[in-house]
Amino acid sequence: MKKRILLYTFLSILCCTVYAQKIDFNMTGRNEAEGTEPDYTPWAISQTTSASLTVDGITFTLSCSGETTTTLCTKYYKAAVVNQGAKLVGDAAIVYGLADDGGIIHCPEKSMTINVKLSGLSAGEHSILAYHNDIDGKGSSAPIEIAVNGETVLSGVEQTSRETLPSNSGQSYIKFTVANGEDVTISYTSKPVAGETYGTSCVYINAIILDQSNPKTTALDPFPQNRDIHVDADNGTLELSWTMASSAVKNHLYIGTSIDDMQKIASVTDNKYTLTDVYSMNTYFWRVDEEDTDGNVYTGEIWQFRARQLAFPGAEGYGRYATGGRGGIVYHVTSLDDDASNPQPGTFRYGISKLNGPRTIVFDVSGVITLQSRLTVHDPYVTIAGQTAPGTGIMLKGRPFGMANEGITRFIRLRLGGADDWDGVSGNPNTADGLGMAGNNHSIMDHCSVGWTIDEAFSSRNAKNITLQRTLISESLNYAGHNTQFIQQGHHVEHGYAATIGGDYGSYHHNLLAHNQGRNWSMSGGLSDGNYAGHHDMFNNVCYNWGGRATDGGTHQGQFVNNYYKMGPATTLTYLITADIEGTGGGTQAYYVNGNIRENKNGTLTTDAKNETYRYRLSNGQVLDWTVFVDKPFFPSYATIEPAKLAFKTVLSDVGCNQPFFDNHDTRMVEETLKGTYTYKGWKTGKPGLIDKESDSEGFDGLNIVEEHRPADYDTDQDGMPDWWEIAKGLNPNIANNNDDNDRDGYTDLEDYLNWLAEPHYMIPANSTTEIDLNKLFAGFDNAPYYNVSTTDNITATVSGSTLKIAPAQNIKGFYTLQVTASDNDNAGTMTRNINLYADTEISAIGATTTEEGEKSYQIYSINGILMKNSNDFTHLAPGIYIVKEICNTGSRSYKVIHEI
Repeated sequence: MKKRILLYTFLSILCCTVYAQKIDFNMTGRNEAEGTEPDYTPWAISQTTSASLTVDGITFTLSCSGETTTTLCTKYYKAAVVNQGAKLVGDAAIVYGLADDGGIIHCPEKSMTINVKLSGLSAGEHSILAYHNDIDGKGSSAPIEIAVNGETVLSGVEQTSRETLPSNSGQSYIKFTVANGEDVTISYTSKPVAGETYGTSCVYINAIILDQSNPKTTALDPFPQNRDIHVDADNGTLELSWTMASSAVKNHLYIGTSIDDMQKIASVTDNKYTLTDVYSMNTYFWRVDEEDTDGNVYTGEIWQFRARQLAFPGAEGYGRYATGGRGGIVYHVTSLDDDASNPQPGTFRYGISKLNGPRTIVFDVSGVITLQSRLTVHDPYVTIAGQTAPGTGIMLKGRPFGMANEGITRFIRLRLGGADDWDGVSGNPNTADGLGMAGNNHSIMDHCSVGWTIDEAFSSRNAKNITLQRTLISESLNYAGHNTQFIQQGHHVEHGYAATIGGDYGSYHHNLLAHNQGRNWSMSGGLSDGNYAGHHDMFNNVCYNWGGRATDGGTHQGQFVNNYYKMGPATTLTYLITADIEGTGGGTQAYYVNGNIRENKNGTLTTDAKNETYRYRLSNGQVLDWTVFVDKPFFPSYATIEPAKLAFKTVLSDVGCNQPFFDNHDTRMVEETLKGTYTYKGWKTGKPGLIDKESDSEGFDGLNIVEEHRPADYDTDQDGMPDWWEIAKGLNPNIANNNDDNDRDGYTDLEDYLNWLAEPHYMIPANSTTEIDLNKLFAGFDNAPYYNVSTTDNITATVSGSTLKIAPAQNIKGFYTLQVTASDNDNAGTMTRNINLYADTEISAIGATTTEEGEKSYQIYSINGILMKNSNDFTHLAPGIYIVKEICNTGSRSYKVIHEI
């Protein structure tokens, strides 16, 4: 219980705490989290001569003065802050010279000053520490003189240039005494030395800290970095290290899992220590006290870290360590309503926009949520667990949905629509994208489905450390009146685009892109300090029936590996990837292209060939003085990469929102990709497979997604786990234990349940045989497939053709996992999937909430015990095996029904 509370507290602190009297100067117009050092208060200043900020009762006023006209503002060195994590010393408050046109200049021979006035200090002795690091890269900066209320107290302070570590950066540290009610002005003045040449005489202040020990006597530069929650301690050990103070001869190390209970564990002369038995659910607090030759001991800062943990089993790529809502609260969605202006408890929007802190969102209702406005998660640490929905699962409609940092989103559908309502003349007011991870850091989206969008279906511009995996992007609406394009070009254009993807780094793998005109993918690497940026990793994706654009755009380093692109009836472009080098930045854009396959319209296969399947295009006067296509990868993928032929089969076997139910639209996408066919075409363009409005296809009325509700007693303690699960696991269904970790595997008890639901899962009655159609679980293996199944105690499992027959031993209860391996006569390789089972003499998930029909009432359950309908009407249910519970005054009985269409 203690560990659970610590984890939640740690995440809550990260979400909302502001620390007093430690100020980190930030670039204006940027996300605060991007540039703010943990435990510091951010301050961004637009160009001015004076600015003030009050922190915890103390007012800081910055102003500029000097021998020339000057101006004050904050700026950053983007590459240091964004790419190297130099949040403390990679940005700064700076005094510049002011040009006649209002611009900024460096004036390397002139003296300039930043005044820092402090108001509200208590009487007595105080100290101020400042960092001085030139973020403009001028190489040589004039030294600084420091005065307190006009009296010089320190001179010759060096300003470093573009250092990334605080210990290597210029620093000043002074002490001063304050009388009661007195304001104090600290003046930082550049003092160019005669005969010396400088790149700038600007004054740089990266951060100011009140009343902290002199950094020359304390440890700095901790590893792990303070508040790092993705520390590699996968083997249970971690080497802590730090930069010793210049005067230190011994280090006293304190560590604990509570800030109030740190224990001294070592005194060492080296600047490192190996910590063992590191557990990912613990938050570790530590500090290093430095001892000098005279025996004086200086107390160090307290730092924090946590070991990384996979978001869920099977998470891969650069977003694989997203934290999600682990350790937070559980929120239940019970209503399909949406009120954008006044969200109501129980609705999805309320759980996203009205709650704060880490949380896991589960669904007690299935059906369609029609969003009234764009919905974006603004908090980090949110898990959206669509696999918990009953019946046919959850679908969002009408407006886009976007994730946030440290987010985990799984098993959600979004189909936007809005083209049916377009007047066909003006720009379509319903123009919008679909699912998004724009600006995310350490996030993952898995097993989602998105389509029928008027702008691109998926977007992740400016994201870092993200993964999009096993997601189905399909049928973006092509000629649908995209309003921006209409305004820019004066006519409507085909804009059925799949995705614009960012990432530094971004992983995109095992996704299916079907029936999208363009942007399959469009790489959006962007610029960093004027140079080409972005690191895109695209592997094992399947793309079918693109139109005039496949993968294009630009990135600093791109990897396009083992993808399978299958031309369809609307495909006109044969290039799988086009590197567009557009002359917009400095530096290079280069690509590793390997192992990809293009399946041609006649069924033949073409492998990678320059100017046949891949190419580059230059524009805007771009000068090419580097090699665009290289023969080695740039960076690791942190994933298992399959050959392209095998990826084609595995993706089509396991993609999209297939839990709790794979709807008829996504089933059609897989079938059409397999067979190379199409069912619908655009009403305006007539292009096969590339629809122009949602009603060109089955439309919303043709989707088999229906509203169903969980019984009221499904989860008594509201911890996200149903009563039957907790009873079967030996837990107490009346006491919330969602954040416990009874098996100490790094996943909470709630996550264990979510992970069980995320794979094919069945509740099977003991004393009888259950049959499962394996062709549905391995749809990509369509050439005479054959299967092997693992053995496990108490379960007899055999395969007959494509049918898996499961026979539990007599009267057993318990959880079991079978592994089924598929292959076929194409000999592309094998795929193994887990099949999770719960065997019981009674199917305990079947509850007692019913709808009366005459003298009897009925409930229809899926074979895994999920309530589908409170009736015996199979309309809108997919073909398959179901359990019907019949209830009357004298009792009840359950029986299996095979539903066929």
